[in-house]
Amino acid sequence: MTLIPHPAEATVYAPDIPRSFEPSRASWQSPTPLTVSVLLHAPAYLDVVPAGARKPRAMQGGVGRETGEPAHGQVARLSQWDFGLTTGVFRLLRIAEQAEVPVAVALDAQGCAAMPGLAEAVAARAGEIVVRGSAANAILSANMSAGEERAYVEETTAVVSQTTGTTPVGWFGPERASTPRTTSVLADAGFRWIGDWPLDEAPVQLEGAAAGLTALPFALDTEDMFALYTRGLPFVEYERMLRATVDQLIEDAAIVGPRFLGLSWFGWVLGQACFADVAERTLAYLADRSDVRIVLPSTLA
Repeated sequence: MTLIPHPAEATVYAPDIPRSFEPSRASWQSPTPLTVSVLLHAPAYLDVVPAGARKPRAMQGGVGRETGEPAHGQVARLSQWDFGLTTGVFRLLRIAEQAEVPVAVALDAQGCAAMPGLAEAVAARAGEIVVRGSAANAILSANMSAGEERAYVEETTAVVSQTTGTTPVGWFGPERASTPRTTSVLADAGFRWIGDWPLDEAPVQLEGAAAGLTALPFALDTEDMFALYTRGLPFVEYERMLRATVDQLIEDAAIVGPRFLGLSWFGWVLGQACFADVAERTLAYLADRSDVRIVLPSTLA
């Protein structure tokens, strides 16, 4: 493979980062060639989205390839997402514990409020709790007013914090949705990192109104839901892709400096029995490498 440097005129698609930022910033420093953070997602899917809430135009899951917003009571899709809360996330937590790998878990306000036992059980085993907005299908939108967006962040954070007994410092928006205001709202609310943007292979410290917030790139291409459902990648190929990504990033680190890989896994996807051995072998492979460190996201922000 030939490593291609970023062209000087490249546009970084992220608010609060000047267009000239990417080529001029200093290399990220890390004690190992590759740093990995694992983020497990346990989002709750709403059968009926409250009036006034903003919904995504399409969602994954269920039977067939239709990704449109499901009608009320579409059992296959709803129960598949619920599987992630009852079984999937706990299977992935057990795999991480066996591999002695620290993981963060992203919870939303709907799941925490409706299932306080879920919040308590996850908080007792996760190394870090991350706020995942209101619900899987109740997202941030540019159509919100500034007050509505601030209330969305403050109210969902309060629910997750109270039910888990933690003070989250990380944010991952449902469907990676955000507005041009989101980073400054999160910085004002005391968050230290956001995982929505797969904009680089290293943490990026934001500036301006979002100063104090770090963008940790949880890559879209290595996310299980995107790879297996959106792209339809066979799970055997998914495991090969993860292994190849790790190997390539370590090789690249010798040229461009330490690399970061954010692994983003959903309880209702990789937590399925048919996929779980991919998580098991991948974490074991990472844990056995001396040139890889696995840390919680908050330690990098």
